[in-house]
Amino acid sequence: MSIERKVPSRFAALGARPPLFWIKLVAILAAATYLAWLSFINAAANITWQQNPDTALYYVPDHPLALSRKADELFAQKQDPATLAKVEAMAKQSLRGGALNPVAIRLLGYVADARGDTKKARHLMLLSQKVSRRDLGTQLWLIEDAVARDDKRAALNHYDIAMRATPSSFPILFPTLTGALGDPDVRIALAPIVRQAPVWLPAYLGDAINGIENPANLADVLVKAGRLPDEENYRNISNALLGQLAAKNKFPAFRQYYLSLKGGNKAAFQSASLTRATVNLAHPAAGWQAIENVGVGGVFSQPDAGGRFSLAAFAGSGQRGEVMRKLLFLEPGSYRFQAQYAALDAVSDAEIRWDMQCITPTGNVGKWFVDTPIRRGNFAQMQDFTIDNDCRAQLLILQAAGGSNQLGAEFTLRSVDVTPN
Repeated sequence: MSIERKVPSRFAALGARPPLFWIKLVAILAAATYLAWLSFINAAANITWQQNPDTALYYVPDHPLALSRKADELFAQKQDPATLAKVEAMAKQSLRGGALNPVAIRLLGYVADARGDTKKARHLMLLSQKVSRRDLGTQLWLIEDAVARDDKRAALNHYDIAMRATPSSFPILFPTLTGALGDPDVRIALAPIVRQAPVWLPAYLGDAINGIENPANLADVLVKAGRLPDEENYRNISNALLGQLAAKNKFPAFRQYYLSLKGGNKAAFQSASLTRATVNLAHPAAGWQAIENVGVGGVFSQPDAGGRFSLAAFAGSGQRGEVMRKLLFLEPGSYRFQAQYAALDAVSDAEIRWDMQCITPTGNVGKWFVDTPIRRGNFAQMQDFTIDNDCRAQLLILQAAGGSNQLGAEFTLRSVDVTPN
């Protein structure tokens, strides 16, 4: 008795397929495998070309970006004739795979420059810039080329492009730009760019203020540019610059820059009175600056109906120090200083001292000082003085000494004035 095996219908259907079916199936599977492999190696090349162009070129020998990246590395290592020829060939191969490659065009410019053809190099660099303004190498070359031609406006234009497009360029370009501000022509050419308040400007100003040898040069650029935007970060920058100008005795530049700012008022420099023109200013370096230390200091009151302030001052037992100071730009002539006080208690060896100093390029020179003991009730001080032609900027300083009283001394400065005689 024979037993017949029945093949399940689905397998029987496969067995019935003609040979051509299997050939097509194998071809489809092979093509799919090949396409998957191509997808893999291209993905690998696209991932690795920037950090490891050799790996990318291993997978895809004609990968345009990997070729230009590798050529860039080779050029950075040396520029002998053989290397230049190799860089040129790789750059051209890269462009055949992707014509809009600014790095490859820039490399051809490098090669032309290394071979002494500056005109061709400049043409290629400008073409690279047209393709993309984001290639830092292109902008750096164009900066150097403009400097070599003494074209300051063009050089600064390329500085602007580089810093707008590539924040990573800041550590390279900021110090160089700041160092160039000693040239008056650079300051003139930079002012229109600064006037546009480009995105890099706050970072640059912060860096320049801290690193510049002569902050008057930076102030000159900002005065020529016009007012900065009325924003908190720019107000902070202006205050920092005013502080640097004062610290380095650049008082003509201090005055000029302050008066260019929103709210800048000549009264802040001509008056010692405690008014809204001199107290709690948006730019404190131009007004009265109260010191608030643990041992000695002072705090301004709220203004009265007439807009005048008073100052509550204190000095601890055995303490002596500065309570407040004011920068002045009094014209040469005769003046009278007057101050009025009030105190609840007298302290025999506690005192108030006013000190006027002339600010000179070589340092401060004492002009006069006057002392008065702290007395109970209301009391006053007066001093006549003269400002000479060589004393164009002055510093008026209030100091206090707490004496030997265990509780120190307190008083209120009700008013202070400097008026022409």
